[in-house]
Amino acid sequence: MTLNRYQAFAGHLALSAAVAAVSAALVFLVWYPSPLAAATGVTGIFLMLLAIDVIVGPVITLIVYNPAKKELKRDLLVVLVLQVAALLYGLNAVFTARPVYSVFNVDRFDLVFANDMTAAKLQKVTTAQFKSLPWFGPQVIAARRPATSKERNEILFGAAAGGDDLPQLPQYYVAYDEARTEAAKRAQPIDALRELNRDQAARVDALARRHAGRASGVGFLPLRAKVKDMAVIVSIDTGEVLEIVDLRPWP
Repeated sequence: MTLNRYQAFAGHLALSAAVAAVSAALVFLVWYPSPLAAATGVTGIFLMLLAIDVIVGPVITLIVYNPAKKELKRDLLVVLVLQVAALLYGLNAVFTARPVYSVFNVDRFDLVFANDMTAAKLQKVTTAQFKSLPWFGPQVIAARRPATSKERNEILFGAAAGGDDLPQLPQYYVAYDEARTEAAKRAQPIDALRELNRDQAARVDALARRHAGRASGVGFLPLRAKVKDMAVIVSIDTGEVLEIVDLRPWP
């Protein structure tokens, strides 16, 4: 059966929407799990790229589709190749900027991104776990304090001048288990989070109820991100990271 242009448009649109749904699931469920999409600002940019890709391809098909054209297969192939290339470009841009680590650093967490980690930095890493970047969502880790005052001062002055701070230097990374006790000590009380988010007190109360079964309760530490800082909820007795919530962590 020969399709008319409207049937071809509908079929192309349905296929594009299905591919877009899979792509969105990869981005928002794996690379940028909630609420990190909001923390990084990726949502609007990626959805705009996705919408353009989904709409433009089928519209071009609607325009060029003519069963009588000898070059129809060639034209459709060109449309498909361009559409796939645009989608892959968008996915690659999002992938190379994905968050790879949530790094505990003194009294907060810092979100670190794949494009922060250059080959030169990774060459300095001696711990096998951190020689390559995670592909499937950010990992919770910690950064150890440099051993010498010279190293500490170099990092301090470098960061003050706009360079890398400790969370962006993978040679200082350690497993989060090594810093859990310190994280628990540094955690602020949930009451402080409620005070910082008076307009969302109901959300903070719901958060407290979710974790009411924990013997010593829960606290929070700030998470510094690119677009929107958030709060990391930790267990007071173990320092275990329980969740990240879209609430203000600073005054």
